[in-house]
Amino acid sequence: MKQHKWHKEIKAWADGAEIEFRVKNANDDWKTLNFECPNWYYEPFEYRIKPQPKEPKYLYVWLDKDEDRIEFDHYPVGDVKEDAVYKYIGKIKLE
Repeated sequence: MKQHKWHKEIKAWADGAEIEFRVKNANDDWKTLNFECPNWYYEPFEYRIKPQPKEPKYLYVWLDKDEDRIEFDHYPVGDVKEDAVYKYIGKIKLE
């Protein structure tokens, strides 16, 4: 038996996930599905499971006091703001 076109979305909705919809081929913004019982057969609509927000990525900036230069790292170094070698300057949010 062939699965329903929106079987993943239907299962996720039944399990309590947030579902979004929009009119097909219209490049509209996705809207939250607020229907108590959605009509999964309504052809003008397309559905998706609401994407989870991505965790932002940062580039951490440090001053190397011994070398008098700036260094970058993708990972923070704990709660250390300054030690004998490095001084924390800040972080840059990456797209």
